[in-house]
Amino acid sequence: MKIKFLTSLLISSIILIGCGSDDVTEPPVVEPPVVVPPVVSDAVDIDQATSIVMSLSSFDAATGALTFTLSNDENKAIIKASNYHIAYFGYPDLASPSTNPKAWKRWHVTQSFKCDIGSDDECAGELTETANEGEYAFYAADLDLDSKAAAGEVALYKVAIEIHGAQASNDIELMTADE
Repeated sequence: MKIKFLTSLLISSIILIGCGSDDVTEPPVVEPPVVVPPVVSDAVDIDQATSIVMSLSSFDAATGALTFTLSNDENKAIIKASNYHIAYFGYPDLASPSTNPKAWKRWHVTQSFKCDIGSDDECAGELTETANEGEYAFYAADLDLDSKAAAGEVALYKVAIEIHGAQASNDIELMTADE
C-alpha cells in the first residue's frame, strides 16, 4: 500500500509541476501620453503694433529678392504684414566719367512695388511670411532697372522698404544690395 501511495504521490507532484506554466499574462505597461505644451507666441499682429522696426537680411540686386525681419520696439516679432511699398533704385558707377557734363552723377532709375490690402488695386510683387515669426521674403516680379538706363550704366542697386500697419509704419532708409 505504501508503494501505491508513494506512486500516486509522485504522479500528483509531477502533474502539479507540469501545470505550473508561465502562461500568466502580465498587464501591459501603459505609458502616459506625451503632452506637448502649447506654443506661446510672443509675436504681435501688424495691426496691433505701435512701432515697426525693419531689418534687411538679404538683397539680391539681380533678382530683387529680399528677406527682412519685422519687430516692434520691445523686440517682439511682427506677424501678418501685407501692406507695403518697396522701391528699387539703380545708380551709375560713381567712379566712371559722365558723358553728360550736367548729370553730375546724380541720376537714378526706379521701380516700385506696392500693396494696399483693402484697396481695389492689385498687389505688385509677392510678400510672404517665412516659417520664422517676423521674417518675410519679397519677390519683385518683372524687376528690370537696367532697361530704364543706357546699356550697362546701372552699377549700384539700392532698395527702400516701407511696411504699413493700422497704427504704425517703419522708418524708411535706402539700403544697398549684398555684394
